[in-house]
Amino acid sequence: MKDLLLVKTDKVGLRLSESKQVINKLHLEDDDILAYMEIRPLRKDLKFEELWRDIPGDLAQLPDFIGGPKLFEEKIYKLFLQSNGGNGKVQITHRDSVLLKDLDEVNGGNTIYGSINFKSQVGFSEFIVWVDSKPEFAFIVEVFPTKLDYRSDYEKILADVQDILTSLAMEYLRSTYQWGSISGNKPGQLEWLLLLRNIIDELDKALRYVAKRPIRSLQRENVTQRAERIKKIDSSVRAAARCGHGKGDFITLKNNLQVKQQLTECRTRSTLDTMEHRWLANQLKAILRQLSNLYSKEAKIWSRDARNQTDRRKQILDEIKSLESRIANLTKLEPILEAQGEVPYGFVSLKLLGTPGYREAYKACLVLSLGLRIEGGPFKLSVKDLSLLYEYWCYLALMRIVAEETGQEIAPEKVFSVKQYGLHVLLQKGREQKAVFEIDEGRKISVTYNPRFQGEDVLIPQQPDMLISIQDDNWPKIQLVLDAKYRVDNSPEYKKRYYSNGPPEDAINIMHRYRDAIIQREFSEEGPVHFRTVIQAAAVFPQQYDNNNSFKNSRLWQALDQIGIGAIPFLPDNTVYVQEWLRSVLNKGGFSTSKRAIAYNIHETAQDWKKKASRPVLVATLRGNNPAEHWDWIKKQGLYYMPYYKTQKRQPLVRDIVFYFQQPLHIPGAVAYHAKILNYEIIKRDEISTPWAARRSREENEILYYLEEIKRLPKPIENPRGHGFTMHRWTTLLGLERAKNIEELSLETEPEWRLYEDLKAMGLSFELNPGKVRIIDKDDPAGRTEFVLDNHNKIRYAGKAGFVIKSIQNTERNLSYLRIIEYLKAHKMCR
Repeated sequence: MKDLLLVKTDKVGLRLSESKQVINKLHLEDDDILAYMEIRPLRKDLKFEELWRDIPGDLAQLPDFIGGPKLFEEKIYKLFLQSNGGNGKVQITHRDSVLLKDLDEVNGGNTIYGSINFKSQVGFSEFIVWVDSKPEFAFIVEVFPTKLDYRSDYEKILADVQDILTSLAMEYLRSTYQWGSISGNKPGQLEWLLLLRNIIDELDKALRYVAKRPIRSLQRENVTQRAERIKKIDSSVRAAARCGHGKGDFITLKNNLQVKQQLTECRTRSTLDTMEHRWLANQLKAILRQLSNLYSKEAKIWSRDARNQTDRRKQILDEIKSLESRIANLTKLEPILEAQGEVPYGFVSLKLLGTPGYREAYKACLVLSLGLRIEGGPFKLSVKDLSLLYEYWCYLALMRIVAEETGQEIAPEKVFSVKQYGLHVLLQKGREQKAVFEIDEGRKISVTYNPRFQGEDVLIPQQPDMLISIQDDNWPKIQLVLDAKYRVDNSPEYKKRYYSNGPPEDAINIMHRYRDAIIQREFSEEGPVHFRTVIQAAAVFPQQYDNNNSFKNSRLWQALDQIGIGAIPFLPDNTVYVQEWLRSVLNKGGFSTSKRAIAYNIHETAQDWKKKASRPVLVATLRGNNPAEHWDWIKKQGLYYMPYYKTQKRQPLVRDIVFYFQQPLHIPGAVAYHAKILNYEIIKRDEISTPWAARRSREENEILYYLEEIKRLPKPIENPRGHGFTMHRWTTLLGLERAKNIEELSLETEPEWRLYEDLKAMGLSFELNPGKVRIIDKDDPAGRTEFVLDNHNKIRYAGKAGFVIKSIQNTERNLSYLRIIEYLKAHKMCR
């Protein structure tokens, strides 16, 4: 194990070490940048007998220096705490007691040892060491993320959250409040002065706390030093010595090495000129400018007319001068005074948002820049739980992308609510929040945070992180699910399987669960009907954009289009994949979108049945006198004719024909051959040349069918009972494909087959009585076969009207299929 921190006082000793556990960091950190580490005495007379942290140079042992080694999330650290000489009971506390659950007490409480794992809590963590129930000292460490680049990705997420919420807050101000005669993005100057008056004490307290415990950074500088006084001999010093660089004459060292009298040494020194201090200094300067402008305007009004020289205005002028003096004094604090230079636009950092003192000063300045207080959501988080911060950012960024793609604006009232002291961010883990975007008439998109699906339609409640719902008046609602997964698997095995880093497999499995478990209920005449509405589900995870666009070759991306489940990288600098994925859905109509939903094979079969139920099939017979001669002529000519009847509406619509063979051509008789019909024409019988003479008038109309290749059915439909079959019959393609005997050919629709199979399953006896042939409406197919029960009641499928049950007394009533089944079950019980 490697020691990271050693602290020893006259009462207690502490050792913090890192385990040998190897963690896979997606981004390499700059080794020259130190983490935040502060050791703060809490007992008045405390003196450190030993203090050391794992950083280079003399700074490692300076008690007042703020800085130390980096600690990482999801890594195990070892802690050992013991009172000196075994006297006194020791204790260590932390605001999150879960962090300390793996620590054990031994020797009557004078020793504590064990493991600490910060999980996904990054940022600053403060521990307090106690001896005999009295605070001894505190130490604050900085925990770095492993899945994000700490100095870029992480701070960009914070900045992006800040930017989105700030923009929405200002939009909320513009649409909700009127600031007197002054218009624009900022509050009126007197209102601003009122805000400053209310927060000046908070700002003063915060900055003075910063002055007592400032964050320093390390600055490297080259110093010319006498050769014998150089403390750290690094590669640059060795190179200068070898090459004879430096100043003065050559001197000979103890090892007989000749070098110049003075060499250049790179030394590290601490500095208060940090970006955080520059940001605070610039904010104070801006406040002073605002106060100066406000004073000038009020002074002009005062001097313009004696009537303006009221006690109220004099009070305002005096107050402005007082505030100017207080702000000017704050600019003289050492950290502010030492800060020189500008900061990048939109600058924000972890230290500024999370460090005591800095955090309060930042929020106070934010109040003045926005003209309000923003609380809750990401602001309430501070920086402790990175996974939740990433989740918040994902939702805000997703709303922004949908707004851009639809050309709409985010409604600020969907993100903020008004509180006594300002605006409250409505985002809260576990609480549903929705933003709706109207695209055009009849179509809208909603983006929901933490939607919850529960109740009778869901056995186990489901709550994904984000849900996109697309509603169109002409189509059922479709939904896309996204889950923010801060966990990333970059193991060699994972990359080999999916060709990319990505969320763990259990996170992808959750996407499968969401797609199957989230359903919608509608009501029909037959009762409630449930539908699955989620067509795609994706886990978003933190990964930078690769210039080669190689992620598109990963299985995680390709599976989204293939099976509707996958994963997408998502960061402030990598939103292109989420944008492309959303466009692929938003820019398509209902027909194209429906093709992306993977249906169950049984549903596909049901849809196929409905199509086939509307496709008529002619069951043709052969001439009784010489069926073999008739069959040879049909095969040779590729023709089949029959009398044309205007009353038989199916004749011109039929596209399939099958042939029934009586015995002895086929034993037993059976429908054995099939052909598709290419075309037809209506002609006189006299125009059809056959080896046999016409039995009817040669002037009668016949319908002549032109046939494709005639093929034998894989499994002939037999007539085992020898029912008479001398005239042509009709069925449908559904009946042809499902029938196993001649009787079943009369079942032409899917509901008839459904009833037929259920009657057989219930063991009820019945007969089939085919009725009059009629054209089948593809939108409302009705059956023609009556199911005759043993009590002589008859059931027939009547299309959208449901089933008609006709009693022996010839009374009729329409029932839904569920009611029919209930009737049949009751009939079975009475038998």
